[in-house]
Amino acid sequence: MALSRGHYIAIGSSAVLVVWMFSGILFNDSAQTTSAPVETENTSKLFSVQVQRFVGKETQPELAINGQTAANRIVNITSETDGKVIKIHAREGDLVTQGQLIIELDPQDKPEKLLQAKANLKQRSIELDANKKLVAQGLQNQTRLAESEALLAQAQAQVKSLQVQFNATKIRAPFAGVLENGHVELGSYLKSGNPVISLLDYNPFIIKGHASEKDMLAIKAGMPATGKTLDGATHHGKIRYLSTQASQTSRSFTVELEINNPSGRQFNGVTAQIGIPLNSTSAIFISPALLNLNDKGLLGAKFVNQENVVEFAPVTLVKAEATGVWVSGLPSPVDLIISGQSFVSTGEKVNPVFKQSQLMDEMEDPTAVNANKEEKAASL
Repeated sequence: MALSRGHYIAIGSSAVLVVWMFSGILFNDSAQTTSAPVETENTSKLFSVQVQRFVGKETQPELAINGQTAANRIVNITSETDGKVIKIHAREGDLVTQGQLIIELDPQDKPEKLLQAKANLKQRSIELDANKKLVAQGLQNQTRLAESEALLAQAQAQVKSLQVQFNATKIRAPFAGVLENGHVELGSYLKSGNPVISLLDYNPFIIKGHASEKDMLAIKAGMPATGKTLDGATHHGKIRYLSTQASQTSRSFTVELEINNPSGRQFNGVTAQIGIPLNSTSAIFISPALLNLNDKGLLGAKFVNQENVVEFAPVTLVKAEATGVWVSGLPSPVDLIISGQSFVSTGEKVNPVFKQSQLMDEMEDPTAVNANKEEKAASL
């Protein structure tokens, strides 16, 4: 049977459709084969942290004891006789030398009485010499000689007593120091025992503190130590006193550091600190900002090991300075996490980045940090 033109068109269309269907199947299989994923480690999915390498150094720690400055000695000068103040040679705040005249009292008739007593003493001395010669010649008996000796001794005692009373009208500094807390003015009348002024000796001056029971074994009298005063100055001295009896209230022991002070001036009762050197140890100097607490409440720092895994190591504070702290307990050298430590956990593998990188911009941009965290969480 002869085929019409319409039959040829229908057969051709069917053939084209069959070829198109088979070509699609082959293309899809080929595409799927070439786009199959390859299992490889993708470091871009690891959270990036900035690290810095630190190396331990031999460091000498110090035992810090809080305290306050104190004078080497304090004396409240009092009057030793009665009299009116007629001259004031030194006042509060003045630095005086040993024996320097501070205040004069009215001597009244003491100089005249002293002069009379000295004349009487001279007379008694001459009489004794004359009686000794007479006794040697047999012209005088021993009783007269003994009487002369007694009169001479009495005259000597009287001179000494009047001399003490006269000297007491001139009040002098018993040692070098600074005058404080004056109690008299010109014209004041003093009686024996009345307070006059206080004298404080600041050469050497003292820093007095209190050490706890656990620190006592590290302290010995005579050992060198340093003192830091409120003005920031560091002074070198030695431990001069260590109490053997603890305070009943605080259970602490008194420690005194003696510091040479040629100037003779200082402030009493100012906050200060005693630094006692201990045995040297290896420590790393870091910023306190790199320290944090773990789940157990231990103070430490996070670092990255050789496998790029985060570890936590407890640390011990060795010494504190104005710009940072010295700590022990970390390996040396160690790659400490200096930025991003709050976003990673112990045991987590990270991508450590040294020095400056794009990581710093991410750390400063919370949006970038959160995006990085969300991408990381989605990949798990």
